[in-house]
Amino acid sequence: NFLPDLKDHILGCLLGLDHDQIFTDDERNCLHIIGNKLYDHGTLRINYTTYDMCRSQDSINPKMHPDILMLAPTSNENSHPYLYGRIIAIYHVEVTHALLSPHVQRIDFVHVRFFKLDQGFTGGFATRRFHRLTFVNSSEADAFGFVDPAQVIRGVHIIPAFAYPTTDELLGQSIVRRYVDAECSDTDWEYYYVNMFV
Repeated sequence: NFLPDLKDHILGCLLGLDHDQIFTDDERNCLHIIGNKLYDHGTLRINYTTYDMCRSQDSINPKMHPDILMLAPTSNENSHPYLYGRIIAIYHVEVTHALLSPHVQRIDFVHVRFFKLDQGFTGGFATRRFHRLTFVNSSEADAFGFVDPAQVIRGVHIIPAFAYPTTDELLGQSIVRRYVDAECSDTDWEYYYVNMFV
């Protein structure tokens, strides 16, 4: 569902929505991607403020530094405040829309494979343990998505949980994985840790 999901994301951006929603085929058909082209980019630069109030910049790319941190859409005191994802690709498109944007407008976005928090594991500062993640199963609707680069807080260091095995149950053979090691090219680690301590 790459194209319908992409059009839903673009329509959400044009409408100023914080998060994607599902649009009808008629609403999607009003959106025109100029030349039916996606423009691929090698890196994404994210400006952020460090802990000591200095400015810094993360250079994120799908091959070497692909993991990102975003605010969760809804958070209460008991929920985890962040979403984590691994960038598959960085793109922009030029679009027009009969009603929302009659002039050509550039939309930047990243295609992301999402992690989810392991609910059976307690992590954080109080427990002095890393939060544990796993990839969302590819059969679930929210395994992949599109993110506005402005929603990315910064890059994040996510490390494999080497004490656990690798698995191919979350995603079969796919070009989504970009591993240099041929032995790991068709599997993911079962769990990952968010390296949050400085």
